[in-house]
Amino acid sequence: MSVLQNIHPSAILMKGVVLEGDITIGENSYIGAGTVLVANGGKIEIGKNTVIMENAVIRSSRSFDCRIGDHVLVGPKASITGSQIADACFIATNGTIFHGSTLETGTVLAVNGIIHIDTHCPENTFIPINHIGFGKPARVYSPAEIPDFHAELRKTGFVKYVYGIDTQGLSNPEVYQQMTEKFLSNLKETQS
Repeated sequence: MSVLQNIHPSAILMKGVVLEGDITIGENSYIGAGTVLVANGGKIEIGKNTVIMENAVIRSSRSFDCRIGDHVLVGPKASITGSQIADACFIATNGTIFHGSTLETGTVLAVNGIIHIDTHCPENTFIPINHIGFGKPARVYSPAEIPDFHAELRKTGFVKYVYGIDTQGLSNPEVYQQMTEKFLSNLKETQS
């Protein structure tokens, strides 16, 4: 994979940080030990004065760039894929943000919270501990409302949205086979 990295000299990258692909890190930002940033065909941009704590995973893909603004705090073990995060947001420990999501300024994702695919969080959105944000605008689903969330997610279609694969009429093994083949095919294209 070609390495196109623009790391500001004042940025602090701790031991064990993994950087792969087209990555920009702004001034005075901190990337904690064990953090993984992988741009698979897309870009990752991290603004200035942003803190990415230990063992976070930040990813992009050919279809979903990832941008994290200025003064954002991303907690340990958070996972962010192909999302647009505005300035001054807080992503707590184990927070997960999926492809195509947009978080406006002041959004808070609490511990173990999830912001799912293609979700828009208006300014100052709050997703509580163990809750899911999904939709445009984000609706907050409690753990007791997971069946309702899954019903809404099925309408969007995770595999179609993320991988561009129509799963209608396919068995689970066929879906997973196509997902892995699509991922590997895209990866090979970005490495050539």
